[in-house]
Amino acid sequence: MSEGGNSQSDLQRRVHEVIFEADTPAGKTFDVFLIICILLSVAAVVVDTVPSITPSQSNLLHKAEWGFTIFFTVEYLLRLWCVKSPKMYATSFFGVIDVVAILPTYLALLFPGAEYMLMIRFLRVLRVFRVLGMNSYVQGSTMIWRSLVRSRAKIVVFLTAILILVTIFGAAMYTIEGRLVKINDPAAPALIVGQRVDLEREKGTRIKARVTAIEETSLTLRLPDGSSKTMAPDDPTLTRPFNYKFESIPKSVYWAIVTLTTVGYGDIKPITPFGQGLAALVMIMGYSILGLCIGVIVATEIADGSKTGDPDNRECEDCGASGHKFDARRCYVCGHSLMSVKDSTPHTLNTTRSCTNCGAEGHRLDAQHCHKCGDSLDEAGVDAYKQLFEMDVETEEHEKEEEANGDT
Repeated sequence: MSEGGNSQSDLQRRVHEVIFEADTPAGKTFDVFLIICILLSVAAVVVDTVPSITPSQSNLLHKAEWGFTIFFTVEYLLRLWCVKSPKMYATSFFGVIDVVAILPTYLALLFPGAEYMLMIRFLRVLRVFRVLGMNSYVQGSTMIWRSLVRSRAKIVVFLTAILILVTIFGAAMYTIEGRLVKINDPAAPALIVGQRVDLEREKGTRIKARVTAIEETSLTLRLPDGSSKTMAPDDPTLTRPFNYKFESIPKSVYWAIVTLTTVGYGDIKPITPFGQGLAALVMIMGYSILGLCIGVIVATEIADGSKTGDPDNRECEDCGASGHKFDARRCYVCGHSLMSVKDSTPHTLNTTRSCTNCGAEGHRLDAQHCHKCGDSLDEAGVDAYKQLFEMDVETEEHEKEEEANGDT
C-alpha cells in the first residue's frame, strides 16, 4: 500500500524532527538559522560583484561562500539520511532545490563564473512560509499554478496569436521605416559607422555591407566576404534603410514584442508619421489584449476550480475519509491510493508535519498516512502536534459553532 523505505533509528527520528518539523521549537529554531545562512550566502555573492571590493575582502567573501556551501551540503546529506526513502525526498521539489543550490560552488572549480548562479539558492527562502505558519498561502499559490496548467491550451492559442501579430506588425514597420533610400537622402537620419548599406550588383541583385569609415567624399564599406571597398556617398548603386534601427525584419519583430508587451525600452523607435501611428496602435492593443485576456482566462479557471473543488467532497474509496488536500495522492487515514487529483481549497488545519519516509510536508493535523507516499505517520508526532495546535483546533471549532448559530 505504502512506499515506505527502511526503518528509522532514534537518532534519525530526532534529526528528522529538528530538520523537517518547523512547528516544533527545535525545528523552528533550525529553520530560522537556515534562512539566515541562506540570506548571508546570497548577500556574499552579491557584494563580491561590487567594483569597490578589495582583493582581501573578496577572498574573505569566497571563504564565507565555501563555508556556507559546506554547511548546506552537510544539511542536505542529513536530510537524505534521516528519511526512510532518500530517493523520494531527493526527487521532490525542495530536494531538487537543495541540491541545485549547492552545485554552482563546486561547478565553479571547473567553470569559472558558475558561482554566481548561487542566486538560485534564494529559492530555499521559501521555507520561511513554514516558519511563519503560512502554509495555506503556499497552497493557494499551488491552486493558481494548477489553474494555469488547466488553461494551457487557451494560453498556447493566445501566445500563437500574439506571435502572429508581432510578426505582422514587425514586417509592416520594416516596410514603413526600413525602406531603402539613397545614402544622402536629407529626410533620413545621418549616416553612422556600423550602419547597414545595400550595394547593387549586376542583374538587380544586392549585397549587404557595413560602413566602417565615413569621409567627406568617400565611404569605406566592409563586404560580406570580409574585404573592404571605398565608394562615393552619391554613388547611385548605394542605398540604406531610411531608419537604421529597423534594418531587418527580426529587429522590427523585436520592436513589436517590446511595444506590444508595453515594456518600451526606447532603444528602437519609429520616426515617420505612419510608423508612429502604427506604434500607437500596437501599444493600445498591448494594454487591451495582454491585460484583459490573460487575466480573464486565469480568473475564470480559478473561479471554476473553487466551485467544483470542495475538499470535503473528496472521499477515499477504501475507508470513506473526506477532506483530503487537493494535491494528495494517498488517503491520510488508511494510506489507500486516491483517484485522480481534483481541484480544491486547502484545509484550514494543514500543518508542517513531515513524513519520515519521503519528507513531504503540509499534512493535516489528524492525518495518519502521508498524502504523497502513503507511509504511516508517527503516532507520537500526531499527539505532539495536537498539543501544539490545541488552541488552533479549539478556535476553529468555536468559529464553526458561531457560524452554525448565525445560520440558525
